[in-house]
Amino acid sequence: MCGQFATRKPLFGFIILLYLVLSGGYFYGMDTITLPSQTTLDLELDFRAYALNDQRIYWSGVEFSFGAEAALGARLRKQNKWSSLSVEAEFFLNQPFGKNILTDEFRDDYLANFAVEPVVMSKMNLRFDIGKFRVTIGKAMTPFGRICFQSQANDLNFGAPFIRAEAILWRETGIFLYWRNRFLEVDIAATNGGKNRDTNSGKAGVFRVGFRGGNWRIGASHKIHDGTGSEWQKQYNEHTDLDFMVRFGKLRLFGEWIWDRYGFHRPFDADEIFWPRSLYYRDIYFAYKTPLKGKGWYGGINYQPKDWLIDMNYGQYHPQQIGNNLHDCLNRRGVVQVTYRFVPEARFYFTAILENQREKEPWSAGAKPFAVLAGCEFTL
Repeated sequence: MCGQFATRKPLFGFIILLYLVLSGGYFYGMDTITLPSQTTLDLELDFRAYALNDQRIYWSGVEFSFGAEAALGARLRKQNKWSSLSVEAEFFLNQPFGKNILTDEFRDDYLANFAVEPVVMSKMNLRFDIGKFRVTIGKAMTPFGRICFQSQANDLNFGAPFIRAEAILWRETGIFLYWRNRFLEVDIAATNGGKNRDTNSGKAGVFRVGFRGGNWRIGASHKIHDGTGSEWQKQYNEHTDLDFMVRFGKLRLFGEWIWDRYGFHRPFDADEIFWPRSLYYRDIYFAYKTPLKGKGWYGGINYQPKDWLIDMNYGQYHPQQIGNNLHDCLNRRGVVQVTYRFVPEARFYFTAILENQREKEPWSAGAKPFAVLAGCEFTL
């Protein structure tokens, strides 16, 4: 991660806290429990209330809504003389939409996009650290690339650059190996390839090599995977990435470039998709056992004076040109996010997203390429 605001979400811990208090554990302050034998439990709870206006989905009828959500969790850590063992969990609590979402022969294809799960397991893993080496098993943050922008919602895709929202996963499930010294860091992972349990027998390999200094980072990543889903539902899910970050005091510059491979392996009618669909027509068939190839990038800047965080990024994604205007359109996306912490435990936040106009189907012609999120967050 790149700083305290970079997609850092709290961890689930109510049950563990109650157990430790009843069993004789004791704590200092509000967020760290200290136990005998060098064992600690770190807790954090985030509660948010917000208003979201996403005109990109104007056609859905749910483009503007008030909402509430929370992120809960805990990290239990046992320190030994030469090593440490940790258990980490992260859960998101979400408010679903009402049941009577507008439906017709066109909108029904996208109903799965608005099926919000009330409880989402974002992370659940065991971690073993010894010296400069770390092993993590379970569901964890992907080691692919490097994230330096903030996230202001349980939906991590909202406010993210296009390549992070549409191509790169936020979480992977599998076994992760990490090693670093003063200048070099290496990640190697064998994962399901999707964000949850697998839908086929094939597995993915994720690799990253990075170099680091006091105020800079640079790295290269690759994910090799034959795809998610099985048989005629299988979709390619491979990419190669370069990332960088440079810090100048309270100012930080960052960015990523990606070479992406996506699309269905075999002929498949998009109208038969019953899982969440891409609004940018990425779930499309091109040729038998031949992936579509795209490339994209983003660059960003954030500035963090006292009690404020100002985060801006702009990027483009260039899909392969296949003669389908709905798919072939270049995507440009700019994001501005501002956070103000008015007391230590609470902050206001604001996100604005602006994209370019794209080719639309007649039933979605009223959509506009922008979205705005504003809310307040309370943290324990």
